[in-house]
This record gives sequence, C-alpha cells and structure tokens, in this order.
Amino acid sequence: MVAVPCDGRWLGARARESGSTLLEVLISIVISSVALLALAGSSASALRYTKMSQYRATATLLAGDLAERMRANKGQAAREETAASGFFAGAYDFNATSFARQATNANFPAELCNTAASSCTPAQIAELDMAQWRLLVRTQLPEGSVFVSRQEDAIAADVWMAWRDPAVASSDEAPMLAAECPSGLGTRSDKSVRCSYFRINL
Repeated sequence: MVAVPCDGRWLGARARESGSTLLEVLISIVISSVALLALAGSSASALRYTKMSQYRATATLLAGDLAERMRANKGQAAREETAASGFFAGAYDFNATSFARQATNANFPAELCNTAASSCTPAQIAELDMAQWRLLVRTQLPEGSVFVSRQEDAIAADVWMAWRDPAVASSDEAPMLAAECPSGLGTRSDKSVRCSYFRINL
C-alpha cells in the first residue's frame, strides 16, 4: 500500500494543475467559437452568391427569349418606298420607363394575335411580345424590370434586366460602383438593385 502525502505542497500542485486545465478548456472554446463563426459566414456568402448566379442565369435565358422574338419579327429596314417595320422600326424599344415605374405588370394589348383569323401588323406583334416578355421578367426575377434600346448603326439591341437583391454583401459589390445599370432605369442610388447587360445581334 502506497502512502499519499497530504502536505500543503502537494495540494498546491494539484490546484495549479486544475487551474491550467480550465484555462486550456476556455482557450479551446474561444478558438472553436471563432472557427464556427467563420464557417457560418462562409456558408451565408456561398448561399448569397449561389442565388446571385441563379438570377443571372435566369436573365440569360430571358435575353435569349427576347432575341428569338425579335428575330421572328425582324421586319424590314426603311426604304424609299416603304417605312421600317418590326424590329427595324424600334417596335421593341423600351427605354422610357424607370425601375420604380415598372412595379405594375405590363398591360396586354387588345389584339392578342392568337387566332387563325388574326392579321396582326409587325407593330402589334412586337407590342404583344414585349408585354409577354416583361411579364416573364417580372415573375422570374424579384421586381424584375427591363431596359431595351435598338442600336441605330447596327442590327442589334442593348438589353438590360434589373432586379432587387436585398442580400448585397458589401459596399464593394454595389451596382452603382460597377455601373451595371443604365441611367434610364434610375437605380444609381439604390444599392440593392442588380443588372445584367446583353447585346442581341440579329
């Protein structure tokens, strides 16, 4: 049988050992907490950027949709004996309405051009195309708005799609700094609005 010393020196050593162990545990907890906070921040950023990529992919598909509508109703350029029609007449231009004024859904024209008896003009077809397309943008992007301007010196159009993204990460990502949106949309002072630009060549 081993005798265990019970003097003050032994008790002091045991107390010091217990104190250092407690300190090590506290340091481990602090380090673990910092690591967990960093992991949570990374997860939030990954989710935010994934959503942003999803919106941009949706905007790309919508731009392709508008391009096909324009090509199907290209019309003809102005000549001496005939006026321009369809795309060449600027029937797809939509550049006079700000982001705020596009809060309501597009109004559909009276003539829907959806029956065999319909004899719609290129201008009527373009009006219907734009109403349908603007509705798609509005429903597939949060507060989706559009800005379309035909290029006079080319058979092409500049297209912007804008949407509200309240999860903008930080000031260095602000659209107003990157000049993503055209001035006609009136969004330069709103950092939560994102834009995607597309050039459509016909």
